[in-house]
Amino acid sequence: MKLQYDFVFLTNTPSFYKVNLCNEIARTHSVLLVLYGYGTEAVNTCLEDERKHLFQYVFLHQGEAQSRNKWKTFFRLWTLMRSLSYQRVLYSGWFVPEYNMLSFFVPKQKNCVICESSAIESSFSGLKGWIKKMIIHRMGTALPSGTLQQEIFSTINYKGLISLTGGVGIFNKLPRNIPAKRMTMEKKYLYVGRLIDCKNIHFLIEQFNELGKPLTIVGAGELFDELRKMAKDNIHFLGFVNNERLKDVYRAHDVFVLPSRTEPWGLVVEEAIYWGLPVIVSNCVGSRIELVEKTGTGCVFTYNKPQSLKAAIANMELHYDIYRENTLNVDFDKRDLMQVRAYTQLIKK
Repeated sequence: MKLQYDFVFLTNTPSFYKVNLCNEIARTHSVLLVLYGYGTEAVNTCLEDERKHLFQYVFLHQGEAQSRNKWKTFFRLWTLMRSLSYQRVLYSGWFVPEYNMLSFFVPKQKNCVICESSAIESSFSGLKGWIKKMIIHRMGTALPSGTLQQEIFSTINYKGLISLTGGVGIFNKLPRNIPAKRMTMEKKYLYVGRLIDCKNIHFLIEQFNELGKPLTIVGAGELFDELRKMAKDNIHFLGFVNNERLKDVYRAHDVFVLPSRTEPWGLVVEEAIYWGLPVIVSNCVGSRIELVEKTGTGCVFTYNKPQSLKAAIANMELHYDIYRENTLNVDFDKRDLMQVRAYTQLIKK
């Protein structure tokens, strides 16, 4: 007899926010999480403790995801899927070869694509673009994270069901004890994330070198030494900070800045707002409409335009109390519930 699931969730690595999302869905529905290894592209969480999660899971490849043999992984996936009965298959992304191939063997009405990429960085030109369109049109349902992600489906004239999720997963939430506003004239700015080219940290450091305002940079990556050498004394590097300690870093700062050149969503923006920090983000950040513009929690500046960033900083400092109050009014329980419902409403009990 085949094992029965409401959802088979196909993703890359066990990112903590996807694991948390699966846990919430699994409170009311049966979920099998399928992964193809561990990787450095996201913060992985351990799945070995069965007591921590409500879903079942399987790894198609043990070890580093990028070193997997894709044909072997697909064969394991194919063998697994033939042993299951399911109502929906969730594809987290649409350019994983093994998952793409599977979509042609699963009935279209059961296929659901989770779209975390925004229209800003997504291209449908050339052969890759044609393949993307073909795969998306194999999906009976699209689950875009937000408005900029939803634009992709309008661009390619997608005819299936579209259900906005409002997020890419559920981040770890410790008790939200927000400290009182720091009674200082000078605001302390913060960046949290990987130190890689697409995050545009060179630009951020150049502007704060000129402004002389205090900036803390949290994170590790290939550019760490290079960035530290170019930074003046007003800029401090903390390196990697684990999630348990990160809350204290947020609480010690006033404003969060994300200057990315490309940022499909930006879960770190949600984390900053959760801890009461107004945000300044570039117009390339995929969550800017849902998390910043609609909520009034901060400012958006034009990517790589120094005067635009400086204007955003001036605006932030002039209206700081309003932006901070708006961050405290964001209902994260409601946001999480909206995300979970976007999935569970696909299954008719």
